[in-house]
Amino acid sequence: MLERLEEQRHYVRAGAEHNANVNEVAYGGAYASVGKDFAFSAERFRETFALTLTTSDEERCVFELEGCSPAFANAFRRIILSEVPTMAIEKVFVVNNTSVVADEVFAHRLGLVPIKADPAMFEYRGEGDAANETNTIVLKMHVRCHKERNPDGTLGEVVNRSVYSNALTWCPEGSQLPEENGAKYSDFKRSQKEVVGDQELGCVHDDILLVKLAPGQEVELECHCVKGIGQEHAKWSPVGTCWYKMVPEITILEPITGADADEFMKKCANFSETHKCYACEGKGDKKTVKVVESRGCDFCVERVRELTGEPGWADKIAVRKRKDHFIFTIETIGQMAPGTIFKEAVKILASKAQNVLSTL
Repeated sequence: MLERLEEQRHYVRAGAEHNANVNEVAYGGAYASVGKDFAFSAERFRETFALTLTTSDEERCVFELEGCSPAFANAFRRIILSEVPTMAIEKVFVVNNTSVVADEVFAHRLGLVPIKADPAMFEYRGEGDAANETNTIVLKMHVRCHKERNPDGTLGEVVNRSVYSNALTWCPEGSQLPEENGAKYSDFKRSQKEVVGDQELGCVHDDILLVKLAPGQEVELECHCVKGIGQEHAKWSPVGTCWYKMVPEITILEPITGADADEFMKKCANFSETHKCYACEGKGDKKTVKVVESRGCDFCVERVRELTGEPGWADKIAVRKRKDHFIFTIETIGQMAPGTIFKEAVKILASKAQNVLSTL
């Protein structure tokens, strides 16, 4: 009985048609009838929680969270997607646009271009606040498509047919647009270089195609970038995607031997010469399947899960997933390092917890 309860508490059973034991039971009286108390304990959490970094580079990191509930992992995912602030283009002032792309469509496209800037150096810009060096980054673009004139007077190659994000240049002194009705488009008291130091602001990637022009067409505009969060608009989300999955575990319930071993290896293991998650020991009727990698891989776990739906296999092998062990992946769009994003998410979650405690 207790063994069955332990499996229900710790594992989701992934079946061919449905998953079992998907609910998490964390309140104190759930297992009182068997003399067990599995209520959440901060002390137990400190003892069992672990974070292990698997891989990491400038734009992607994979790590494992162990000893926490799905709610805890999901809180990090939601905060990373929607509450870690970044800088993004919010306003576009179009001076001239003779391209085939409408101003509104072009402005929306510009808003999705990742901006290279440390959001910690800037303040949020409130409604009605003037654009200044602490809350706004000004970028300008002026591109004209034309044909070059050769030394002999003939027309040569077309220049600026494709306009990329490197055409957006940083204006550290503020808006370059002339005053309108006595009002300025920005109110910079000093150069923004004094605020950001040696950091060069601009686009994360210089090769994002923004618009295509024909000879004679021209685009002149100015963009104002402000600080925001993904909860308001996806352009402020610091990641392209962020997800987690429970760690799978392939478990042999009964020995798989003889003809069953051949069938298992054919369906779940021998689809690739490089696949080494399972092996066979012995020969003939004594041939037995052995699990080499208990987690399996993305290619074979699904095959095993489908096999459990065939007659007789559900009692021999199972795909289980740990409820308190997750593989977490963060893929950024280059504005911030994935480790920095996760640290910011930790700070935000801690702040939320502190706010709850202060109101109790």
